[in-house]
Amino acid sequence: MKIFRSSQCDKWIFVRRILPSIFLNPWRFSIKDVFLQVHFTSLKNLSDIFSPSFTRVLFVRHPFERLASAYKERIATLEKDRIQSEPHYDNVRKTICRRFSKRNAIQHFSRPIIDQCSQTIPSFENFVQYILTNTETSYGIAQMDTHWQPYSTVCQVCKFQYNFIGKYETFDDDFHLLLKRLNVSDWNIEKRRGASGHKTRDYQQLYSTLPDHLICQLKRLYQEDFQFFNYRIEDYVNRTQLIC
Repeated sequence: MKIFRSSQCDKWIFVRRILPSIFLNPWRFSIKDVFLQVHFTSLKNLSDIFSPSFTRVLFVRHPFERLASAYKERIATLEKDRIQSEPHYDNVRKTICRRFSKRNAIQHFSRPIIDQCSQTIPSFENFVQYILTNTETSYGIAQMDTHWQPYSTVCQVCKFQYNFIGKYETFDDDFHLLLKRLNVSDWNIEKRRGASGHKTRDYQQLYSTLPDHLICQLKRLYQEDFQFFNYRIEDYVNRTQLIC
């Protein structure tokens, strides 16, 4: 989620106006980074974000592509091979391995001299089983990692009243349209290309390995994202007999 500011006297993208230069690359910060850099001293400061002087912008991605990309780039790729190290995801990967790997079941109550999960890549099915844990409640969904948490939760789609919603699939066109509306011409950003270089057919292959009941659980988890942003599950899952 990105937040932008537009005022009558000048129109500057919020992250450029307030954040230090290290954040000029929008792919290198999250919304948490933004708010850590902005010190709101009163409720009025916070309420300013919801005022007409701010243009609130959201870019979204197909829920199933977003999830598959998170798996490929953060779980199926070891820390040493990632663009950003993000050691937290190595811990997630090990947790998935220990929870679902049969070969570690015998060692459940003992500490092996060598952690067999340190270099093990869990299957996409095990990853999906892991992220679906405790998602039956809104509290459980609220605790999810933001890389696979539904946009409807992490970006507060209904409450935040976005002025502009663009899509990752049409990022270049949508972003240039946004800059035109904000009268900004000197910020050139291209759609981020993942390190894995995977394409839609690679992600479709991942979903072909999942049983129907997991597909249905994912559909329910991301139901609002599908509805709000006009995405179709059929873009990644081709099962004419699927009944959810």
